Amino acid sequence: MGTGSTRPTSLHDYKVRASLLLKDLGSPETARATRAAERMRALPFFASLSLGEVLARRDTVKHKHGLTVIAREAGHPTWTELKHALEDSDAPLPGLDTRAFFQQSRGVFLNRWFSTYAEAALSLKAHGGFLFPFRHQCFICEADFLQALGIDAQDADWDRLGRDWVRPLDRAAKERLETKLVSLGYGGAHVQR
Repeated sequence: MGTGSTRPTSLHDYKVRASLLLKDLGSPETARATRAAERMRALPFFASLSLGEVLARRDTVKHKHGLTVIAREAGHPTWTELKHALEDSDAPLPGLDTRAFFQQSRGVFLNRWFSTYAEAALSLKAHGGFLFPFRHQCFICEADFLQALGIDAQDADWDRLGRDWVRPLDRAAKERLETKLVSLGYGGAHVQR
């Protein structure tokens, strides 16, 4: 299996790719195993070996080797550096930082959580609410949750953007709301309340 057409978005995705690489290397299918052996040659230890020699040593290849190959394919010299890069990508950016929504206990609210935007969008359409991103997931909250945070859930811009922060219908409405939310302390570049 190659690196694929979609870029992994989480550490878990990269780990899965490393496992698939090792599975391919151990495959009885010659073409599949040869492609994986070629990828393993990205490591200095394997670089000087022929494809046949890499295949002959495939039983000695460890998971850490697969992780390093995947890191190099992602543009990082080591697995540790890839991990740090992903952790840094979770750092708050200027603009809305939804992690700040959960920093203080403001009561008990049941938010709906989703691993993909597609699932969240279907739930938003069927059951309403307000859709937001959270790291590599999405969640939908109700107006009461926003109001407990001091956010005006009745602001007309929520309806203009379709109550979907990820794919807003009206970008100008999102920008206006973002300015208001950041001023309340929910911005990545601002001190949280």
